[in-house]
Amino acid sequence: MSEERRTKKSDTNKLNSKKRSGALDAILKLMAFVYVVITIIFYISVIKMNLLPGMYVTIFTVAEIVLTFAIVIGLVKKHKKATLNVICLIAILLISIVYVYVSNYAFATSNFLSNVFTKFSETEEYYIVVKSDSKYQKVEDIKGQEVYLFQIEDDIKTEIAGKASITFKSTNGLTEIGDQLVNSKIQAIVVSSAQYSMLSEEIKDFQKKTKIIYTVTHKIETKATIADQNSTAKVQNGVFNVYISGIDTAGKITNVSRSDANILATVNTKTHEILLTSIPRDYYVTLHSKRAKDKLTHSGIYGVNETVTTIEDLLGIDINYYVRVNFTTVIKLVDTLGGIDINSDYTFTAWDGTYFQKGYNHLDGAKALSFSRERESFVAGDNQRIKDQQIVIEAIINRVMDSKTILTKYTSILNSLEGTFQTNISQDEISSLVRDQLSNMSSWTIKTYSLTGTNATATTYSMGSQRLYVMIPNSSSVQEAKSKISQVMGK
Repeated sequence: MSEERRTKKSDTNKLNSKKRSGALDAILKLMAFVYVVITIIFYISVIKMNLLPGMYVTIFTVAEIVLTFAIVIGLVKKHKKATLNVICLIAILLISIVYVYVSNYAFATSNFLSNVFTKFSETEEYYIVVKSDSKYQKVEDIKGQEVYLFQIEDDIKTEIAGKASITFKSTNGLTEIGDQLVNSKIQAIVVSSAQYSMLSEEIKDFQKKTKIIYTVTHKIETKATIADQNSTAKVQNGVFNVYISGIDTAGKITNVSRSDANILATVNTKTHEILLTSIPRDYYVTLHSKRAKDKLTHSGIYGVNETVTTIEDLLGIDINYYVRVNFTTVIKLVDTLGGIDINSDYTFTAWDGTYFQKGYNHLDGAKALSFSRERESFVAGDNQRIKDQQIVIEAIINRVMDSKTILTKYTSILNSLEGTFQTNISQDEISSLVRDQLSNMSSWTIKTYSLTGTNATATTYSMGSQRLYVMIPNSSSVQEAKSKISQVMGK
């Protein structure tokens, strides 16, 4: 090979080497740019959650700047050996994977919080119900007929009357019009969805023997709830009460319904104490706005404000926040978690035919709901149901807090909860509580107390003249609850 050819080949090799070096530099710079973008997205997603205390935000910000600067410089700067560039490239790839993963969690959390803590209005559905074999198929078919009702507001009657010229007749009891309908003594009734559920429980095969020919959804016009008015700056003060209601419906959480589970959470963030006071659903109380006796569970059909104010009257306290969940919440959450494990105190068959053995049971969502709703199988009745509800809540918490569950099902858990509960707690207040917890990382003491009473039968405001099972409050139990709540609140 001539000298000239060797020189040309050497020049070609150098040129190719320079091109490869230039291409590598371009790739490294591109990787550095992508890493900076991912880091910015990660930083924004974490800050957007507003969950870090001020000191943590400063440390987090400085650490991100230093780390990003060091890795980017290490990646793009030319070194005598490529080892450092390779190390920085590997670091960028690993850190980027972590950042993308965490950003996904952070954005899911932010979206969940912003959607959950949006104020909801309450609604109620009203039905025109006839016998299943009736010739009536739509609301217009009952023109000129008498339609019976119990405790239906005038504006609802006016709205329904606009669809057909009908005459309304009021009665003294809800069960009375249900019985008369299934026995063909009357042709049609108007009931709320809550009343329809109660008739389905009181009258055998009521749903099979009847059909709904018209439905209207009515928005409940209410002023700010008492809980809304009491909530001002309570998180900042560190002591507050939260009413937790489990309503007995599936589907839309905005629909008013009976409150099947009633728990008052008294929280003291200064002493890190929480007292969970359970109130039996059948507690015979005076409804705040109606000034009449009824079961506590029935207060829910008049809106969450009615239940809140009724419990305030019972216990002599201010309730600052409320949380409402329904059947859908329990079913979707437990199924998303892959089921829960509980220990049952008894062997029994629940109201829906589901069998539970004493001791260990693995429950899916439907079974968890069945387990937490059953009371007829127990001598202790509603008191045992309250205990079983606490067992289910504890099992859910244990499952959620499992590290493997958090890592693999976090976003699925949030998605399962979205739209299935309602609260007046703001996102800022939740963020404040989280920041406070992260600042001191103190452990919490959780105590429980259940109100007791005596079994009886009595008439109720919501059902009229029919006597129903109720629980007469035990005055000593109520006073004990007041005392325990006061102690936690530091009064």
